[in-house]
Amino acid sequence: MNQKEPAAMDDEVAEQAAHWFLCNREGDLSAAQRAEFMAWMKGSPEHVRAYLHALHLHRQVGAAMSVHPQEQGSRAALPMLPATAKVVPLFAAAVPAPRAVAAARTRRPLWRRVAAVACCLVLVAGLLPWLMPREQMLVAGHGQLREVVLADQTQVRLNADSRLRVTIGWFSRRVELLQGEATFDIAADRRPFQVRVGDLQIRDIGTVFDVSRRLQSTRIGVVSGEVEVWTAGDGQRRLAQLPAGRVIQVDHLSHAVQPLEIPMSMLLDWQQRRVSFRDERLDEVAAAFNRHNQVQVRVTDDVARAARLSGSLEAHRVAALQVFLQRDARFVIRREQDTVWVSSR
Repeated sequence: MNQKEPAAMDDEVAEQAAHWFLCNREGDLSAAQRAEFMAWMKGSPEHVRAYLHALHLHRQVGAAMSVHPQEQGSRAALPMLPATAKVVPLFAAAVPAPRAVAAARTRRPLWRRVAAVACCLVLVAGLLPWLMPREQMLVAGHGQLREVVLADQTQVRLNADSRLRVTIGWFSRRVELLQGEATFDIAADRRPFQVRVGDLQIRDIGTVFDVSRRLQSTRIGVVSGEVEVWTAGDGQRRLAQLPAGRVIQVDHLSHAVQPLEIPMSMLLDWQQRRVSFRDERLDEVAAAFNRHNQVQVRVTDDVARAARLSGSLEAHRVAALQVFLQRDARFVIRREQDTVWVSSR
């Protein structure tokens, strides 16, 4: 049964292609018909191939038809004999065809070729915008969380102060995280889905995962499915293969991979406007708060930046973070208008 299904589907697509070819050949399509035709063409690359095949068959038939009139003409050239005649000449002098008929014979194949080329040009011109990869920029502003559904039905959630470049074509789906953090729920599709972060490339194997572009590293956590992490550019090499539940961070300079013991619930707390951190550097914690607030946290020295912290606070409560840091004997805190300055003792 399964072996016959693809053939049946091919026949159905071929019939549809023949239908649209005849519609285009008979005359101008209405606006509704053109929209329906373009929707059918964009539905699958198989539709495009079937339509081009219909054009090819049309040209072949046209070429064959241009031969038969000559044969018919040679039969018509035989002299008419009385019904009582018993002898038919074996060789008869050829009677030249009228000029109008001869001209028609030469024009028809040319007309068919011109029509086929015109159809191809119209088809290519109409489909070119859809065949070329389309690029769009997604931005979540300061303090804004944003959720977007891409053209392939992939769902993307952007953290505040995040920028994403999306390029979706007929044969690939590529995303570049330029800034911030995003969670991807990848739609099933034959086209591969790749996320680039700096000089790292994350290849989806059917999954939901979170990517955060941080100050010193990129953090990747897999909620479901599986991803592969590769270096990008020349000399690509695979750095990690992550199943569901795994979280790693990859150093920007050395590409060193460090496993992180972070629960998925904590990894995705930002979607509930919380900043959760476990054994995190203070500068990374400050950057996470700064995405959501007008009041900015500034860390003044390297010792304070490298200090490790653990906790969970509401993203918009900078005052709570200030109190949290004031209770830590390692830091000196002072507030000046819209800036909280943090330094080491």
